[in-house]
Formats: sequence, structure tokens, C-alpha cells
Amino acid sequence: MQLSYNEKPAEAFAGKVSDLGFKDIISRICAAKQLYSVVVTTEYNSEDFIVTIDGTDYTYTADTDATKAEIAAGLIALIEAGDDDVTCTLFTTSEADDSFYLENNSFETEITVTITNPVNGVLTLTELVDHEDSIPFGAVVVNDDRQTANADTGKLEQCRLPRLSADITSRHVLGVVIADTSKLTRSTEPYGGYGAGEAVPILKKGRIWMSVEDVATVDNGGLVYVRSTASGTEELGAIRAADDAGDTDPIDSNAAHFTGRKITSLNLAEVEWNLP
Repeated sequence: MQLSYNEKPAEAFAGKVSDLGFKDIISRICAAKQLYSVVVTTEYNSEDFIVTIDGTDYTYTADTDATKAEIAAGLIALIEAGDDDVTCTLFTTSEADDSFYLENNSFETEITVTITNPVNGVLTLTELVDHEDSIPFGAVVVNDDRQTANADTGKLEQCRLPRLSADITSRHVLGVVIADTSKLTRSTEPYGGYGAGEAVPILKKGRIWMSVEDVATVDNGGLVYVRSTASGTEELGAIRAADDAGDTDPIDSNAAHFTGRKITSLNLAEVEWNLP
């Protein structure tokens, strides 16, 4: 007698392999740990910009000729010199080097990050990846290039969400995260994901349903653009059918393209992958 049932989403959902044809599937360890973006939205002279990590304040005092880039670089220098186990990476939005990612290096321990704005200047803080569901079903993942390659295979064994344009343009893309129905945590999108340190099945060749930010514009054979810069409700590793002002980069059409099948009401489209 069956005593329990898995919650099952709609027939098509992000990360669901869409046909029974040839597939190439690999596995990597999820290294996409808790991730924040810190954006210097408005600079201001001679005021304190504060990022707080687990109760420790990192305070950068702007000079009399402040720029966004100076403030971002100053905060990064303070954080990297501190005792918190985090990694900072510069990225670009409206002004070069005015923003940075702040990543929790621990698989086990969640961190709390807050900001304190001065009277006039503005910092914007967004948690892009939470500690529980580090990689959602149907996301594009890349090699974690901070990792040392395995001595026997010469290959990197960890994956993460893309967070720099070079992750896409330098062919670090591994493929798409396949959904595991045994890991469903809710009955509506997003259905679930893989936590840091877990094994992640990744589709390199084959067809799979993916969430598309602008699904209405999907065309048969069209390019797939992958998001490497995110803010607000945007998600790293998400895809689009058209570029988003430099925050996304295209995958070569021989390596990935839309098949034309889509479910507009669910923001889903089928993508065919053929990565080397």
C-alpha cells in the first residue's frame, strides 16, 4: 500500500528532459554557495558606506572626490582583509567596477549580510542565491574555475552559476541542471533545487524544458542568451531569447538553440543542447 506521494508539477517544467532521444549527462558537485550582489548605486563625498557580515561592520569612508568604483574597491579591500570567509568579485552594471558579488565560501554555514547607507549615498544589496536552494532546476551552470583540477582526471569537479560574462564567452558552460522529482520542495515554480555540496546532474546533449525570461519572443532555431549579471528578481543562469543590455551572453547556435516549442503561460521553452 502506498502511504505517501511526491508532489508532482505540471507535465512540462524547468529542468525536465523533454524527449527520449540521445542524451549526454554528466555530474558535478554543486559549488554555487550563498551569493549577494552589492551595487554602489549613488556615490557621495566624505560619507560612510557600510557592509555588515554576521555582525562585523566593514566601513569605507568616501574621499572628497568619490566615485562608485572607488567605493566598491574600498569595500572589497576591507572585506577581503577581514576574518569572514567570503569571496568578492567585481562586476559591471551602469559604471565599470561599481558593483561586486559577495559569496559565502562555506557549504555548511549560512551568513547574514546587511548594508547601512549614508545620508546621501546609496548601496543596493540583493541576495541572488540563498543558502538552501543554491542551483534551481533548469539553470545553466559553469565550471567553478577557482577549484583545483582533479589530479587523476585533470578536470574540475565542481559547478556553479555563472556570474561573469567570461563564464559564458570563454566556454566554461557545462550545460543545464536536470530536475530531480525526488527533491521537489513545493508544488509551484520554483519547484526545488540543489544545495551546496550536493551532486548535480547536468545535461550537455539533448532537449530540455527551461524557464525563459522573454518566452514570447522565442523563435525556432533562435539563439539562447544566458544571464551572468542579475539584480532584483533576475536569476543567474537564467536564459533569454534576446540580449539584455550586456547582462547576458549568447551560446553558439551549434551548442544550444530553441526548438520553437514553448508554453507561454508557464514561461517555458524547449532548448536543444549539443555541448562538446
